[in-house]
Amino acid sequence: MSDVDDYIAAAERENTRKSYESALRHFEAEWKGFLPATAESVARYLSDYAASLAINTLKHRLSAISRWHVDNNFPDPTRTQVVRQVMKGIRNLHAAPEKRAKPLVLDLLQQVNDWLERGEAAGVAQGDHHRQLRHARDRAMLLIGFWRGFRSDELVHLQVEHIEVTPGKGMTCYLPKSKGDRQAEGRTFQCPALSRLCPVTAYERWIAASELKSGPVFRGIDRWGKLNAKGMSSKSLIPWFRDLLTAAGIKDPEAFSSHSLRRGFAGWARSSGWDLQDMMTYVGWTDIKSAMRYTDATDTGLQARFEQGLPALASEPAQKTALTLDQILPTSTPMVTLRVSIALTRFSKAVRGLTQAQRQIEQICLDRYAAQRLDKKGHTYELKVPCPNRDALDETVYALLDDMHRIAEDNQCFLEATIHEPATDAYWD
Repeated sequence: MSDVDDYIAAAERENTRKSYESALRHFEAEWKGFLPATAESVARYLSDYAASLAINTLKHRLSAISRWHVDNNFPDPTRTQVVRQVMKGIRNLHAAPEKRAKPLVLDLLQQVNDWLERGEAAGVAQGDHHRQLRHARDRAMLLIGFWRGFRSDELVHLQVEHIEVTPGKGMTCYLPKSKGDRQAEGRTFQCPALSRLCPVTAYERWIAASELKSGPVFRGIDRWGKLNAKGMSSKSLIPWFRDLLTAAGIKDPEAFSSHSLRRGFAGWARSSGWDLQDMMTYVGWTDIKSAMRYTDATDTGLQARFEQGLPALASEPAQKTALTLDQILPTSTPMVTLRVSIALTRFSKAVRGLTQAQRQIEQICLDRYAAQRLDKKGHTYELKVPCPNRDALDETVYALLDDMHRIAEDNQCFLEATIHEPATDAYWD
């Protein structure tokens, strides 16, 4: 394998490679398809699994097939009209609500935390080192996972040497790799010390009990209280979490998953007055559609929420008293002005999604940055984008371009997009 091949392999995440390999095995071994594939065979493959597989699963299979053809210099059958029409028909006939994990709300978080604290204290009192360690570890995982809104892979990849604690103030966690880190430059996450349910205190107690100096923060523990050298697997977090909820007396633990911590924090933040942009910045979302999947509203107390807002029309808005990003992030973030130029064209004359594609790009991608049209037809827009540093700006811009191209493709349109920063004359496309 050449150096070039090594670097190409390193550019793609291992999980992505494995998932694509699995998708191709399904197409070849289980369905008995052939590569390179024809558009007709891909269409039949989709049709055969339309009723049994989720839309997102089918889209992932298409991505794997598409990637194989591109990498091997064959025409991509997934971009043909017949495949696109089949996918559109599947979405129309087999539409189903996305399955989502139940969020761990604050009351349930408190219940599990209290159970873990009692178990840890009992372990210390009885000299049961295994019990003490397990409850201390689980409590640290629970609270850090919730208050940081970590994904399961982010939680299990935390390293002791990459965490700095300032007692009474907070902790800083550095992750060399994470899903949202498109440039693979590493990301730093901050988490505050809190008056209760404190993740910083829980982490300090776990480190003190485990005496860890380096390596993975969260590890398996055997029956004699000995820690494994390797960190826990992200795949183990769902059974770990459900077992924990069961032991703490939470009903219907199967409705929860590792996403429940992230969804629980997102719901708490929104109900505590955080606006969506603040929450996206803190958690690390660059895609507003991803953020909205974690913050769907419920009808609980709907009437009370409406009535609570009515008196505010005659008085000054109440000041927020909940935890805000000012306690965690810098108080002011520099803003830059960008100009976005877009041009949409249909895949074919029969396509009617041009107007819808532009409307969705405006609503989903541009409005979040206070977009202003600079021409009547909506080909050029001016945006105000947060810019804590140039790397963060690059990540924001590339995520914005990805979102716009995906919306155009979903509406069977081609998109030409250019983003320009007048102040530095920088361009992205």
